[in-house]
Amino acid sequence: MLKYVLADKDGNTAELHDNGLLVAVEQTPPMIPQRTKLFAQDFTDDGLVTGSNDLGVNGSATAVRYWIPASPTSDRYIGRLSILIGYGAAARPWEFADSGVILTNGVQFAYEDTEGDEVIIGSPQSNQALLRAGLAAGIIPTAWELRSLGATNDYGFIMAVDFSRIMSPYGVKLDAGTKQKLTITIQDDCTDADTFNARAFGFDRFP
Repeated sequence: MLKYVLADKDGNTAELHDNGLLVAVEQTPPMIPQRTKLFAQDFTDDGLVTGSNDLGVNGSATAVRYWIPASPTSDRYIGRLSILIGYGAAARPWEFADSGVILTNGVQFAYEDTEGDEVIIGSPQSNQALLRAGLAAGIIPTAWELRSLGATNDYGFIMAVDFSRIMSPYGVKLDAGTKQKLTITIQDDCTDADTFNARAFGFDRFP
């Protein structure tokens, strides 16, 4: 006589009930080595987390550059860029912050390759130019300003660019151990922005 036993890999037998067979289902994902880690860092004036992230400076005489560098050991993928601008009075889309004017040279966004050559992504000069870069539909909503952004009576807005949609599927890649970087250069007087900073989000993939 042959006897059959239905069991899982650990030897636990299945149970037979009046309304059917009860079978244990393994829910644990495959235990493969994890080779990625989340990355989030502000653009700073030295590329380090300890550097200054204040973009609201006067760069009209001497441009001030901020950047996200490549990792020395891991390939770095930047999937999203988020910019926050806060100011004291209600603003209009055509001006920069609440200054009443547009910038002359603009806030330059660029990618610097291994050879040190820059590829300029854009140099927005106004609130609407910044907002347009982050809007999939290209339409600025009526209620584009936030209240109490930096302080109780402050105004401002947050703009985000989804690089993973532009450079599918992971966004901008900075190769490990290279001089590649994403940069933001302040080329005008941006001190009308009481709060002005930018943060990159993505992941590092290590060998």
